[in-house]
Amino acid sequence: MFRDHLKERQPIVERVLYNALHHKQASHAYLFTGPKGSKMFETAILLAQSLVCEHANPWACEECDSCVRIQSEIFADMVILDGTDTSIKKEHVLSMQEKFSRTALEKYGRKFYIVKAAENATTEALNSLLKFLEEPSGYDTYAILISEKPERLLETIVSRCQTLTFKPQDRQVLMESLQESDLDPYELHLLTQMVNDQEELLELQSSELFRQCLTSFGEFIDEYNRAPYLGEIYLQNNLLKRKDAQSDRQRLTLFLNIGMMFFKDVLFKTQTQSSEWKSRLYHIPRQIKALAAFTIFNDSVHKIGGNANLGLLIDALLYQLKEEEV
Repeated sequence: MFRDHLKERQPIVERVLYNALHHKQASHAYLFTGPKGSKMFETAILLAQSLVCEHANPWACEECDSCVRIQSEIFADMVILDGTDTSIKKEHVLSMQEKFSRTALEKYGRKFYIVKAAENATTEALNSLLKFLEEPSGYDTYAILISEKPERLLETIVSRCQTLTFKPQDRQVLMESLQESDLDPYELHLLTQMVNDQEELLELQSSELFRQCLTSFGEFIDEYNRAPYLGEIYLQNNLLKRKDAQSDRQRLTLFLNIGMMFFKDVLFKTQTQSSEWKSRLYHIPRQIKALAAFTIFNDSVHKIGGNANLGLLIDALLYQLKEEEV
């Protein structure tokens, strides 16, 4: 049961929510903040289940009809806005408001909306969300906002929510639990910086997308080492498939994150037993300044979260790298 996982991994969050449910004093607006992999969305689902489950004590049973439908995201009075891959726009918030202005469809009379990656909402969407937080549709409307970067939210939104901070899983414990796996040492190092959960880490590691991005970044560095223009050509010709915009955005986001962590490791002279990546870390292209490259990749990660044009983003990244060449 997820409630057991929550109690073990996030004891403070679990106790705060347990007490709120036990005393029937759940807040009408929560803000969950924490690192990727800290199970914030799963906790939001459990909270919604617990507010309607007929067998709650005070956590939901997670097995009854209402619990299953919430878990499957088909509960009629629940709306999920997801800014993970594409930005949340004003019309998305207005559509949700219009739906919640009607009478609840479920017998429980409670409505929920969960906003994933809330920081990736446009300014207009955030202002509309703020208005809805201030003037909810009835007292039985519950909001759960989830953000890995709460500093990018409006202060007025944060002030109207009860904030619960999720802690990351101890990275050393996670690495030790995977020492017996056949993962490449540097690959394991990268993955444990991106994901804080063993199950999610293994899922990401085995995904075709991760393998493509890791291979692409390694080959980009190798080509750039041969000659900068070869690295530029490689990146322009191989990174975007131009068949599915969403897949391209996911691919570029992962590629940029790998690059950002790679150049940070160069700066901090991170040690690794991986022969392939050791060579790249210790012999980066002489034209590249590690600090400048880290800054460029880091800035690009933030830009892609704002729905930037992917082709122009790659062109800008390559131009900035060229400008910084020794």
